[in-house]
Amino acid sequence: MPETFTAACRKHRTILTNFFSLSVLQFATYLAPLITLPYLVRILGPSRFGLVELARAISMYFILVTDYGFDLSATQEISVHRDNPRKLSEIFSAVLLLKLFLTVLSFVALAAGVLAVPKLRGDWPVYLLAFGTVVGQSLFPVWLFQGLERMKYTAVLTILSKLAVVVAIFAFIRQGSDYIYVPVVYSGGTIAMGVAGLLVALWVFPVRLILPSRAVLKRELVDGWHLFVSRMSVSLYTTSNTVILGLFASNTVVAYYVAGEKIVRAIQGLQFPLAQAVFPHIGRLAAESKTAALAFASRMTRIVGAVTLVMSAGLFLAAGPLTRVVLGEQFGDSVLVVRILSLLPFLGNLSHILSIQVMVNFGLKRTLTRILAMAGVANIVLVFALVGLWQHIGVCIAVLLTEAGITAAMYVALRRRGLDVFRRYPTREAEDGV
Repeated sequence: MPETFTAACRKHRTILTNFFSLSVLQFATYLAPLITLPYLVRILGPSRFGLVELARAISMYFILVTDYGFDLSATQEISVHRDNPRKLSEIFSAVLLLKLFLTVLSFVALAAGVLAVPKLRGDWPVYLLAFGTVVGQSLFPVWLFQGLERMKYTAVLTILSKLAVVVAIFAFIRQGSDYIYVPVVYSGGTIAMGVAGLLVALWVFPVRLILPSRAVLKRELVDGWHLFVSRMSVSLYTTSNTVILGLFASNTVVAYYVAGEKIVRAIQGLQFPLAQAVFPHIGRLAAESKTAALAFASRMTRIVGAVTLVMSAGLFLAAGPLTRVVLGEQFGDSVLVVRILSLLPFLGNLSHILSIQVMVNFGLKRTLTRILAMAGVANIVLVFALVGLWQHIGVCIAVLLTEAGITAAMYVALRRRGLDVFRRYPTREAEDGV
């Protein structure tokens, strides 16, 4: 019994440590844009701010490509083989090599796309400079830190890079014509973080760069494929919305949508540290006891659901004054964006638990992929149907309907398999697994 109690304490301590690190990380990730957002929208104005954000949205496509599904598939694999230095080096090297290959392909695709689309061609330097964030994210081994449950390194490096970006924006972006330097600042900070992360990984952990075999490379690609398709499907109702809006509306309209969405996503992201911290823990529980893992996820769903519902209600009520304070009077059209999207903290975090915490850990990746793929296609159809009528407001309506549909579909799919996260499970069974 003492050994069991001690082991349980260690597990809880690890989760709490990672939760604290991820909370600091998430705070920095969303605080930095919120610090610079009021400054940038006022200095650049809606049109130039919209251009910069459109370039960042396009880069996000390629970040999704280079991330593939490694941030979850490699995290799971590293968590299982954490005590085997040879396997760790094998996974580490294979993932980095595949990411490098995907980064090169992505740059070629970006350059070709920018040259082929007349609306993008005129501002080609902005789009190519923004690609630096793709390079930096590819280098940063967050999947290694998370799999080993050593997220403090991610938190420290991210905070330092975000701080450098904030300082650089206030130091170098002084007038509207400085908009070209905004992607340079973001890219520089991300690349520095990526290089530092690689050095820390090689210095602190028992991993070495080796030449992986074709079999290992193929295995990593296969393991991450369904997660990659899921992520790309998600992009069809997140990143794609900004890009489509940018192709059919002015940069000013893009700015109204992006600025309002940033406020909502910042609130929504406050819960993600808990979800990221418990992901490896639920994975281990699922390998030992499905019931214990489900009980843990059930308690988490009820707690997170209640908290995020309150957050969504507060966001809806405070949309007007909050938008005016953060964005200024030029962005009055963003108020309705915030109000329509205010339910996303509740829906988004609930669907995150259903998908990542339960479906991935319970081996339902194919089901998850199908749901997200169908939702992505449905969202694209809705956006194209509504953007011509109501521009950014039409996009908001499409996003909300898509998120609601995804959450409902995931819950129905899980319940049909006897995995009801809203059911209360016996406390004894839960305690045995935690």
